[in-house]
Amino acid sequence: MAARAKWGTAKDLVTSSGPDADAQLDANLEDADPELCIRLLQVPTVTNYSGLLRRLQSSTTAWKVQFLELRGLDLLLEALERVSGRGCLHITDALLQLKCVACVRAVMNSKTGLDFMLDNQGYVRTLAQALDTSNMMVKMEVFRLLSCITLYKLSGHQQTVDALEHYKSLKKQQYRFSVIMNELHATDNVDYLETLMGMVNTLLHGLDDLRKRDKLRKEFIGHYQYY
Repeated sequence: MAARAKWGTAKDLVTSSGPDADAQLDANLEDADPELCIRLLQVPTVTNYSGLLRRLQSSTTAWKVQFLELRGLDLLLEALERVSGRGCLHITDALLQLKCVACVRAVMNSKTGLDFMLDNQGYVRTLAQALDTSNMMVKMEVFRLLSCITLYKLSGHQQTVDALEHYKSLKKQQYRFSVIMNELHATDNVDYLETLMGMVNTLLHGLDDLRKRDKLRKEFIGHYQYY
């Protein structure tokens, strides 16, 4: 009740108007508790995600744990997947997607966030499904997050490979790494190419077993020859 009295309801914040509305919303979220931020996530807007991003970047471990326990990461991943599946994005959807994935990155920018991601079945799969978008900046960010998960620990490598396998099945692709190879052959953007090659390298170097690493390398070579 104290938090409600201090901050008002999510609707109060979302419906604020005037030239300084966005700034006021962000300022309000500087000290907002996780429960209020969760309520704001029920109304996915660029403004709400911008305010949440700043709150996540300045949050303590205890705050982030409570946010995660209240299903904050679930809501972000679900929203990211939902917007990604809309096909050709309007500018508003593209901005929403970028802010949403930035919030996911802010959550994962800690041991607490990474462990929570890996400890919850299906989270990495949902993150990978956000690759189904025409927004190159979002795909680049998702690949970077998957690379981070892959190198974090062996279970992260396993879940990333599983997520790519799952994506292959959903999209009816021929190979589990088709999404990577397709992007490599479709872009000439240097930053994106570096991100994609980084993804390949983390998949290879995330394996300690040299035989498994060699097998995976041959799989990528086979994909390249196919293309």
